Amino acid sequence: MLTVIIALLVIGVLIFVHELGHFIAAKLMGVKVEVFSLGFGPKILGFKKGETEYRVSAFPLGGYVKLYGEHPETLPSVVEKDKAFAFKKTWQKAFIVVSGPLANFILPVLLFWFLFWVSGSYLLSTKIGEVLPDSPAEKAGLAPGDEIIEVNGKRVKSFDELVLYLKSKETVNEVLLKIKRGSQVLEVKLVPETKEGYNVFGKKTHVPFIGVKSTQEIVHQKHGFIEAFKLAIEKVIDITTLTFIALFKLFTGDLPFSTLGGPITIGKMAGDTAKLGFYPLLSFTALLSVNLGIINLLPLPMLDGGHLVIFSIEAIRRKPLSLKTQELIFKIGFFIIIALSIAVFYNDILKLLSGWKLP
Repeated sequence: MLTVIIALLVIGVLIFVHELGHFIAAKLMGVKVEVFSLGFGPKILGFKKGETEYRVSAFPLGGYVKLYGEHPETLPSVVEKDKAFAFKKTWQKAFIVVSGPLANFILPVLLFWFLFWVSGSYLLSTKIGEVLPDSPAEKAGLAPGDEIIEVNGKRVKSFDELVLYLKSKETVNEVLLKIKRGSQVLEVKLVPETKEGYNVFGKKTHVPFIGVKSTQEIVHQKHGFIEAFKLAIEKVIDITTLTFIALFKLFTGDLPFSTLGGPITIGKMAGDTAKLGFYPLLSFTALLSVNLGIINLLPLPMLDGGHLVIFSIEAIRRKPLSLKTQELIFKIGFFIIIALSIAVFYNDILKLLSGWKLP
């Protein structure tokens, strides 16, 4: 039960923020918002204020903002053209559409900002605890107690960053490490070995190996208000970059489709994270928000990214697509979304049948 409640709360917040982005942008562009709904399907409860009906609907895994004059079939009945979405300029329509995903990027920046400012960072020290015998590190003269400061000119703040850097590369011809040894700062060059291991996405592959282990020392760093904001932006950029790389690897087949999860997976992860505490749950919510923003920007019909593609085509053609073409595009998009939804639900069910239990 805890899993369901936590999952609905997390998903509800993300949906609300996404739709609020569309809502605010629509208001700024002078478009009438007819309905603001959390959830799909039949209305459970709601109220009307001004020209907008605010409602909670039966199926919580989604939401929508219904704009006046948005759908092709409603255009013949449009009376107030100045308030209709379809009659706005292309850049105004694009702004309204992109504001939903944009809100899903703003939220994690704010959440990570809060987390870095209030609780700081807990990092695995970059000090070397052990140098493996006959390894590239030993041959290069590295020793226990050396603190790694930079790798190939990139500052590393934690041992995890060093590991992540190596796992993200299939081959590294040479690594230049800047290390601190006592009061000295030295530069050490080494050539990693290539060994069988797992990359950053969990796929078995060959990864560079230098042969050092961490001291397992945890360092707590506090951050000021401004520094925390900068770190939050960097964190969101890193997550976004990794997500796009993962999507590319899914497309090329380097990452199996079975790694994708749906609402059940999200629910389990939310429940597990909630048990760790409030701050980890906020971090998970931020991560999920970035993913939601990216997914909505994919150039698929019915998603925000699909709308942006259509607006781009209209801008190039300098005239809107025909109603028949738009209807066909959205029917194709609906089919794709349903197919993807079935696929991720199938992955969830397989995980449950394999003995994966919900908390």
